[in-house]
Amino acid sequence: MERVKRAKLAELFRKDYVQTVIMVIIAIVLVIVFWFGLRAAFRTEHPLLAVASGSMEPVLYKGDLILVQGVQNALEIHVAPKDANSPGDIIVFHKPTYPPDLIVHRAVGNDTDTSYYLITQGDANPGPDGWKVRESDIVGKYTGVKVPLLGHIALFFEPLQVKVAFILLWIILLIILELVPLSREKVEESQTETKPL
Repeated sequence: MERVKRAKLAELFRKDYVQTVIMVIIAIVLVIVFWFGLRAAFRTEHPLLAVASGSMEPVLYKGDLILVQGVQNALEIHVAPKDANSPGDIIVFHKPTYPPDLIVHRAVGNDTDTSYYLITQGDANPGPDGWKVRESDIVGKYTGVKVPLLGHIALFFEPLQVKVAFILLWIILLIILELVPLSREKVEESQTETKPL
């Protein structure tokens, strides 16, 4: 009885669609492990980020994929104008106003009147941003590592509707790829059964 169960299980795992499902699950698990590993290694929720605008040109361009390192507190961030001998750090932060989008700008100053705030500015912008960044809004600082253009893929999938449509298309494609060979096998079987000798 046990041998029959093992044989059936082995036969099931030899089927293409089961192998495809297993490979997809393994790929998903590897991506999740990689993502959480990056988050832990760089101490931030957003270790990889696509630059969404041209406000940091010529240092960062729209579509650049950047690597972000988390910071323990705002004092780790070097603050200075972009034209200084040692320009301020480029930081990633949640915009203090609604919606709280992620912004990539340079820390150009600070305000310590009541508590510690950073003043930020995009390198391509004529003046500082119209808000002050609290320490709790800081995601991290740019490490200097970027991959040009690769961020366009992430920007394309930004809206939820696009993500859902993409996942549905993949599921439909996998189903079609599994059903077409099965239907061919059935046609071939019926043809071999009906052939006269």
